[in-house]
Amino acid sequence: MRVICRPGVLVPPLIRAIDWVPVSAAAVVSLGLALVTTPGSTVEPANAMVTLRMAGVLLGAAAGFALVDAAAVTTAVAPVPRWLRQWIRTLLVAGAAAAAWAGTLLLLTARLADGTEMQTPGLVTEAAVSLLLGLACTAVAVRQRPERIAAVIGAAALLIIAMSTLPYVEEVWPYLGSPRWGEIHRAWLSVLPAPLLTLALAHRDVAR
Repeated sequence: MRVICRPGVLVPPLIRAIDWVPVSAAAVVSLGLALVTTPGSTVEPANAMVTLRMAGVLLGAAAGFALVDAAAVTTAVAPVPRWLRQWIRTLLVAGAAAAAWAGTLLLLTARLADGTEMQTPGLVTEAAVSLLLGLACTAVAVRQRPERIAAVIGAAALLIIAMSTLPYVEEVWPYLGSPRWGEIHRAWLSVLPAPLLTLALAHRDVAR
């Protein structure tokens, strides 16, 4: 019989168990991109937007590595259910990735010309979908194969999905000031439940 303990008790050991290297590297790259975008001058909003979109996809691809449980064979018989462990891992890495993306946004915003504004809510929606989609892809792969290769597969899946949208960039990644900006980002928002549902299904206990 599984016993559900207080989630807070699980946080410290899971923080130690998570492989933070991929998402840390993605955070460093994202913040670095914010610093080197048009160095020596103010950042154009279009360049800032591209950098934020790259950061969102990169962080989404890296975040999935946190879902790999190197001790999956032994933790399968632990008194704590798999779904609880996996959701805590998801929340921890999602928080770290969101903080890195927010830092990238702040750096770029500080370098914009005075009076220039970014359409932040739409960009936040894009980043949220990218992050959750990356986590969902890896969660599905990890359920089938609880090894590091599953995270590589999940990251590759997200990158393939992102690249497949490039021929339709105006319909998926609108430019700032696009008359369809609001319409397209409402579509982005409507996509959010899909990766969340996928995570809920993939995080379930594995039948033995």
